[in-house]
Amino acid sequence: MSQNQLKTKSGRFLKNTLVAIAVALAFIGGYYFATLRSHLPTETVSAQSGNDTIHRESEKTQLWTCSMHPQIKLPNPGKCPICFMDLIPLESHDHGDEYAGATQYSMSETAKKLAEVETTSVKRERAFVKVRMVGQVYEDETRVAALTSRVDGRLDEIYINFTGVHVDKGDPMVTIWSPTLIKSQVELFETMRTGEEEESVIKGAVEKLIQYGLTREQVKEIREKKKPILNVTLRAPISGVVTKKMALLGQFVKEGTEMYIINDLSNVWIKMDAYETDLPWIRYGQKVTFTTPAVPGRTFEGRVLFIDPMLDTKTRSVKVRVAAENPDFTLKPGMFVTAEVEAEIDAKGKVIKREWAGKYVCPVHPRDEASPVPGICPESKMALRPASSFGYSDDPNPEMPLVIPSSAALVTGKRAVVYVEVPGERPTYEGREIILGPRADDKYAVYDGLSEGDRVVTKGNFKIDSAMQILARSSMMNPGESKPVSEAAGKEEVISKLTVPEPFLKQLTPVIETYLSLKESLVRADSSEAAKAATQLTEKLKAVSTTGIDKKAAGTWNKLSRTISARATMLAATQEIDKQRKAFDPLSETFAKMVMGFRHVMSGPLYLYNCPDAFDGAGAYWIEAKQEPHNPFFGDIRLKERSMLGCGDLAETIPPEFGPQAAKEDSAGNTPGARHEHGGGK
Repeated sequence: MSQNQLKTKSGRFLKNTLVAIAVALAFIGGYYFATLRSHLPTETVSAQSGNDTIHRESEKTQLWTCSMHPQIKLPNPGKCPICFMDLIPLESHDHGDEYAGATQYSMSETAKKLAEVETTSVKRERAFVKVRMVGQVYEDETRVAALTSRVDGRLDEIYINFTGVHVDKGDPMVTIWSPTLIKSQVELFETMRTGEEEESVIKGAVEKLIQYGLTREQVKEIREKKKPILNVTLRAPISGVVTKKMALLGQFVKEGTEMYIINDLSNVWIKMDAYETDLPWIRYGQKVTFTTPAVPGRTFEGRVLFIDPMLDTKTRSVKVRVAAENPDFTLKPGMFVTAEVEAEIDAKGKVIKREWAGKYVCPVHPRDEASPVPGICPESKMALRPASSFGYSDDPNPEMPLVIPSSAALVTGKRAVVYVEVPGERPTYEGREIILGPRADDKYAVYDGLSEGDRVVTKGNFKIDSAMQILARSSMMNPGESKPVSEAAGKEEVISKLTVPEPFLKQLTPVIETYLSLKESLVRADSSEAAKAATQLTEKLKAVSTTGIDKKAAGTWNKLSRTISARATMLAATQEIDKQRKAFDPLSETFAKMVMGFRHVMSGPLYLYNCPDAFDGAGAYWIEAKQEPHNPFFGDIRLKERSMLGCGDLAETIPPEFGPQAAKEDSAGNTPGARHEHGGGK
């Protein structure tokens, strides 16, 4: 081999060796970099990979949903398991231009105009609940009279020969010949002729004739002529219409025989059917307006006179009796009418009648005028009764309810949602579940969930709600995931302790005492006392002033106190113990949040108990002043052969905020988790 060939071969070998070494170094460097990359923090990897890593991370968190069933959230595209439509990408929560939060929706000004979104302010004003009913005209049963024969005799003359004739009081009806009447007249003459000077004897003979049906004018005529009247005329006892005629010419009648029935139709009754759901707004003495197809274009007025205490189980309605004047006899018994009652309500949902507040009224003659003091009705001679005994509020200056237009509320039957405008640069709306009161014409009364001055969407709210559903967010039909009661009570507002001054906490003492009184009433199953305590609790909450506490604490107090007041109002509105205990559940849960958030200055600690058996295993919370549970949701009921009075688990001990007891509790620590045997033993 030549020297040149050797050099060429050696150069080729060296070149191949260098290439191999370079490839090996590249492989080792790539492996090392990949290994190092896998151990780097996420932030470092993101910084090194740039937009490519962000894109992969976005792909990793991308979810797919159904436009018709937003509760469906799947990690991969495909078909909806319910309706088999194609899934669409779920909007990212980071898109601040279209989505502002779990219950909020944000849009541009242009989108707001296209959606025609309109808002109005929540305000307090007078609210009237209208109840519409149908009924029929009847004669007034208090204005019916019968002309009866008070003696045996023969009818020699009939003046009223058919029914339907209108007669005035004193008009002649029949002429009767009666031996008894003739004999009584003779006795009067004999008394006068014998010269009896005793006026009482003569007066007795006169009264006897009057009791037999003669008028005083007829008796006076007999005394003046001093001769008996053989045929005595019997006259109409009242003015009215003859509705029945039983008298016949020549008929021999016995004592007590009815000859005519006369109805005074200048006043009539309207008997209407009210559905049981309308009864909370109907009260004695309310003004009623009604019309009848027989008299088009005319509106009549009356007042509620009586509400039947019994419910018709077939029609689920109650008869409501209305007294109405009928001076021109336009209203005829049997006519159909359509009526409307207006009931004004206050912020607590109670019916109010301003002119009767704190006064006394006649129980059978309703009028606008009322007496400021107890007394006797001059017409019925019955004792006046407090207006509150008929279901009216006694507050002379009632607080007006919060009202919103009816178009603002999206009602599903179980819940109501409104969209509240959130202040900011972009139009943003927050979905909020509220507690609605009754509908008042074109408005709704609101018991909880809104504050005066909030702006609610009145037009375009359904479009916003539809967008929220497409985004699979909380909406009218999709309330979202709710936390268990124990989690909500233990991890949210209950544990979040607020710092407030001692004077504020002293205001809470009567509130807590009233709550405990309400709880004990439910333990005893005393529905009447429970309703009173619930009303007192609302009053105690209103008396608490937030002066001297910071803005956050004041906002939390206002929110919790409004919720407790609304629940207490519902509890006070019923006398059924089961319904009261059901209303006490959310009230007590919110009250526990309030006590644990603000604490208290009671003489000793308070105890938060949980009964897991309440409401078919759903569980319920309540506050006790003693470390021994008295279950308000069962009372002394026995369940599965066990007394439920002592059913309860100690969830938390809440020490007082100030004083030696507070220091003692803080050093000893709370003792949650203590358990009382459910059922309290056999």
